[in-house]
Amino acid sequence: MVVHIAVIGTETAHVTEWLRSGSVEKIYLLHSRKTPEVDFPKKARELEKPIKKQYPGVDIIKRVIENAFNLDDTQDAISEIIYNEREKGVENQEIAINITGGTAIQSAAAVLSAFKHGTKADYILNRRMNKNLDSYIVPLPIPSIGIVKSNKTQQEVLQLIFEGRFVRYKQEKVIDNITKKLKTVTDPMYDDKATGKITNIQLLKLLPIRNKKTGNIIGYHNEIKKFGDGREHKKGAAKIGAVVQNLIDKGYIIRHKEIPAIEKIPLGGGRYGPDKKITVSQVMYEITSAGRRQAKDTMMSKE
Repeated sequence: MVVHIAVIGTETAHVTEWLRSGSVEKIYLLHSRKTPEVDFPKKARELEKPIKKQYPGVDIIKRVIENAFNLDDTQDAISEIIYNEREKGVENQEIAINITGGTAIQSAAAVLSAFKHGTKADYILNRRMNKNLDSYIVPLPIPSIGIVKSNKTQQEVLQLIFEGRFVRYKQEKVIDNITKKLKTVTDPMYDDKATGKITNIQLLKLLPIRNKKTGNIIGYHNEIKKFGDGREHKKGAAKIGAVVQNLIDKGYIIRHKEIPAIEKIPLGGGRYGPDKKITVSQVMYEITSAGRRQAKDTMMSKE
């Protein structure tokens, strides 16, 4: 059994041409929502008719892609289909993805999905523009790179960065009540709109240390370990350093050594001047588009 996955847009001829190569038992048609210009659901329904006529009993499943210009939306849909089919015993090479239709972004998403999951991928030539060919199907020579396997700690770190919130520090110079001298007070401010960023301090605070045998949480990486000679060290900090470096090497995260902050300038009498934008020396990690994809796929594969 070969499971077919095809993205369709305003044109659908590439699907019927594709299916001429052999029998089909199941095909997923991925399409956009209805727009003022094009009724994509109607296009999908119209495509069903010739497929069912040529292949009686074929299983046709239609899926809506929310945003045809968002790479993740199409990849999410294809990944979900592949994971569901794998649970039914379908092998990677029994899945074929048609990369011809839809927007350019959707075609790119289809190619990336084939690379990642190790499925077949076909490009369909236009019969009107290519006369008298033996075949109008061009199989892509796609080697399987597969989803990169990560250990549990790497997955947890990437997940925390993926879900992290951007932190901006607010600094203010105030008079110390005891010394009567100016001191700098720093408070974090969180921005819920910008996710995928987390400071090293936040990461150490949130990431648990687990018992290797039981998997139970026995502490957190920001806890202080004291040595007999008076030295102090955060538990597991060196290990986390190695983990984030591994994620950086894979291209999943970026390390920033400074983060933006705001300095409030007191004018006296409880009045303040305009906020001054500054940077403070602190390590912050930011997830990349590849990291977001890896984090999503890891979550989906566990569901």
